Amino acid sequence: MEQVNVAIVGGGSTGLMAAYYLAKEGVRGIHVFESKYLGFGSTGRCAGGVRSSFASNVHVTLMRESIRNWLRLKEEVEGLEFIQDGYLWLLTTEELVELHRRLAAYQNSLGVPTRMLSAEEVGELVPLARSDVLAALYDPTAGKASPIKFVWAMRKKLMELGVNIHEYTFVRGIRASGGKARSLVVDESNEVRVDDHVLIAAGVWSKELSRDLGVEIPIKKDPHHLLVTDKYSPFLRPLVIHKESGSYVVQHETGSILVGAEFPVPEDDTSLRYGYLRKAVTIMSRYFPQILSAELLRVWVGYYEVTPDHHPIVDVLPGYENVLIATGFSGHGYMMAPIVGEEITSMMLDGRPKLAETNELRLERFDEGKLLKESAIFG
Repeated sequence: MEQVNVAIVGGGSTGLMAAYYLAKEGVRGIHVFESKYLGFGSTGRCAGGVRSSFASNVHVTLMRESIRNWLRLKEEVEGLEFIQDGYLWLLTTEELVELHRRLAAYQNSLGVPTRMLSAEEVGELVPLARSDVLAALYDPTAGKASPIKFVWAMRKKLMELGVNIHEYTFVRGIRASGGKARSLVVDESNEVRVDDHVLIAAGVWSKELSRDLGVEIPIKKDPHHLLVTDKYSPFLRPLVIHKESGSYVVQHETGSILVGAEFPVPEDDTSLRYGYLRKAVTIMSRYFPQILSAELLRVWVGYYEVTPDHHPIVDVLPGYENVLIATGFSGHGYMMAPIVGEEITSMMLDGRPKLAETNELRLERFDEGKLLKESAIFG
């Protein structure tokens, strides 16, 4: 039977960041198990946005710290990209303007320097082709980080640090006794002994693994579309959200344009919908007609793993002292990965997270009725 020290199930941003911070602390025998390839799940299908302009104390605080980590990571990890070009929330109704004015004051009180911009100031920041924008909320500390570059850079760095990566290796279950995980069942029948900790960070598939241990976690699959174009001349620096419709657009350093939009579909439906394409392109091209001149490359669907309160679960799995779970990020896992990876490391090595806000992400909050609140979501 193969033997490992720390087993991380899931090769997305959360699992990779946990492996990184553990390795930096000198932990050896770290093994990352991924059923497909690194970044196959939500990480490789997201737009790469990173922000702290949220509406809950937990999200704002964790993302404020995560951005600090992103800035350090781009110096520590060769090839990893994080560009602070900001987020811009376009507001087209008086109600939205007033709501975001209050939101900016709240974010400022927590150390995030968001600010309201007039319509004239918005026009100086981005080339708007439509005049119905009344104001905007601007987050200058936000930015974008290419998921593809992230995955390749982290793969290289983790291998340098001695982390073992097992792609196309399916973890079928976790065997436990005496309140501890003892081994993983891998592929058809192979068994891998675990001496220390197991981290379940498998996105929407975390639910099946925790259920295998008799613990139900309240997450559901929420499919989201995204499109990408071929390279286009740079015209847009911040990630721009049309708040009223839940649509957004971002142009990465390669010149490619990504456009997303809220377009609800059934939980297990990952088919491509023309209705999404029509909505996303129609709305955002009214403001940025350059989109219509760019060549469409492809459209795909990826999952948000959503909890009832749109906040993640970062906790020791109840009943198992050496099993941790990090899932349910509700569309924000990639941007939160650096701080979550650091907090997971602290929980494994010190028995507790560094930040008090992480304690609020306990699984038990759902049974206790202590749900958190978040309204600054889109896409």
